[in-house]
Parts: sequence; structure tokens; C-alpha cells
Amino acid sequence: MSISMKVKDAHKKLITYILLASVAVVWGFGFVFTKQVYSYITPAMLNVVRFAIASAVMFLLYFKEVIKLTKKQWLYGLITGLFMTLGFGLQSYGMQLTSSSNGALLTGLNVVMVPFFAWIFYKKRPPIRSFIAAFIAFSGIAFLSFGGFSKINIGDLLCFLCAIAFALHFIVLDKTSKLVNPGALTFVQMLTAAVVFAFIGLVFDFKALTSCTFSTKLIFPMLSLSVLSTAYAYIVQTSAQKTVPPSKVSLILSCESMLGALFSVLLGLDKFTWYLAVSAVGVTLALFISEANFSHRHGLPVPVPEAEAEQEPAPAPESLPAAEEVATDETVQEDENNQ
Repeated sequence: MSISMKVKDAHKKLITYILLASVAVVWGFGFVFTKQVYSYITPAMLNVVRFAIASAVMFLLYFKEVIKLTKKQWLYGLITGLFMTLGFGLQSYGMQLTSSSNGALLTGLNVVMVPFFAWIFYKKRPPIRSFIAAFIAFSGIAFLSFGGFSKINIGDLLCFLCAIAFALHFIVLDKTSKLVNPGALTFVQMLTAAVVFAFIGLVFDFKALTSCTFSTKLIFPMLSLSVLSTAYAYIVQTSAQKTVPPSKVSLILSCESMLGALFSVLLGLDKFTWYLAVSAVGVTLALFISEANFSHRHGLPVPVPEAEAEQEPAPAPESLPAAEEVATDETVQEDENNQ
């Protein structure tokens, strides 16, 4: 590879790292914006609008891939989307009842949970660093129960369950991302979420859904959550996997929990206490330990071990017989010359 090609490749990777960092920042602000919009609309309405806009953007970008989806691929996307919907649903309702900082830190636990769920489904014991990361992360979160932002309540529990749902989503996504085009798969997931949240809002929260008050103050937070935190974030994440090792992708994106807590303090939504500092440092350190030695592999950047998938034996190269014939011809020619 020429020097110019190496420089060009390094330049592309640098841009990708910057874009990934921007996604972590956007997701960090997402916790703040989510808390703000609840003063005007319900979680169901927020998610309907958020995923409807995001799915429309993804459809426009991946139209050609979407129309090629088979029934089985639609089913894969639907199943994956249901787990994603469960995660966002639990997070949305949890954020109503707890601080944005608590929500951010508790949601970030999904990264350290994934290896243990993978242990259950793939029968592969996590490396020792996963146990260390889990201990540090949960120790950090334990400080929240002593005070600081808010006592552990039902909202914190929902955000904890949200982390479990996102961890399971990663496990499912690790399978389906190998079977469906990433862009089309993301569209189906977002469409699934939009439809499910619309159904939940109409059936279980119709009165609150219809009583929502819209304000110009909602425009920026809603656009940020719909276009940046959802559509843009998934586009960057999908594109990054082509040039950046998944370990680095997930490591950068996992900084969202620390940033979410930090932005909540800087913007005045929560007060700074040493409980927050210990919790944020603990969770962040755990994420880095969990992802530090993640092996490189293709696919979406999900921190799970490689599944023991059945692989068909690689067919013998078609050029082999031809190579044998050439070798035979040369041998015959050599024998004739010797004669």
C-alpha cells in the first residue's frame, strides 16, 4: 500500500472516530432532552414521534435495501425491534420517575451485562475482566442508594430493567445483523418501535396521549432525539463497522452514560455530589475494562462473544483442478525433453 493510500485510510478512520464521539455526545444529551420533553408530552407520544421520524429517515436512506427484504428478514427485524422497543420503553417511563443522571448511569450497565447473557445463550464463560467490570460497575451504582441524586426508586428499577433489555437486544442483534442488511434491519426495528408505541399510547394511555401540549420549546429536543440520537446515531454506527474494530466502536459509544450524568449537572438538572462522582467514575471505568480486549470481528458493534454458528465447509477453489492439469502437463513435457 502506498503512503498516500495509508494517509487517506488514516484520515477516514479519524473522521469516523470523530463521528462516533459525536454520537456519544448526542446520546449523552439525549438523557437531558428526554427529561425536558416530559414536561409537555408523555413517554408514549415521545417514542411515537421519535421513531416515526427516525424510520422515515432510514427508509429514505435505505429504500433499495428495504424493498428487497424477504418475509423471514422482516421477521428477524421485528423480533430484534421488539427487544429494542422494550429497552426504550422501560427507559422512557423510568426517566419520568428518576433523575437523568441516574437514568444515564443505570442504562450504561447494559455493556457489562452482555457478556453474562452471552454466557447463558452461547455457553461461553466471560473473561475475568468481565467479572471485574461488573463488580466495579455495580459498586459504583450502589453509591446512588446512599443519597446524592435520588434514593433508588421505581424509576431507577425501570432503568435497570432497561439495561437488561438492551443487553438482550445486543444478543439478538448479534445474530440478525449477520442475516439482514444493517440499514434495512435498522429501519424495521424503528418502524416496529413506532407501531408498538402508538398501540400502547392509544390503548393504555389514550387520555394522556391526547392531552399532550406541544410547544415551540419541544422542537429542538424532539428533532435531536429523532434525527440525531436515533437516525444519525445508527447511520454512523452502521458505517463505522466497515473501517473501525467493533471494540473501539462500542468503547466510544459507551461513554454516553458518563456524558449523560455530566451534562445533567452542567445544565442544572441535577446537583453535583460526590455520590455522582464515584458512580460515574465507577461505571466509566467498568465500561473501559469490559471493552478493553474485545476481539476484532465483523458485524455490528455489539459486545458479545462470537456465537458458535454452524459454518459450511469452504468449497475447494475451482482453480485447483486447472492447476493440477498445468502441473501434469509440465511433468509430461519435462519427461519428453528428458527422453
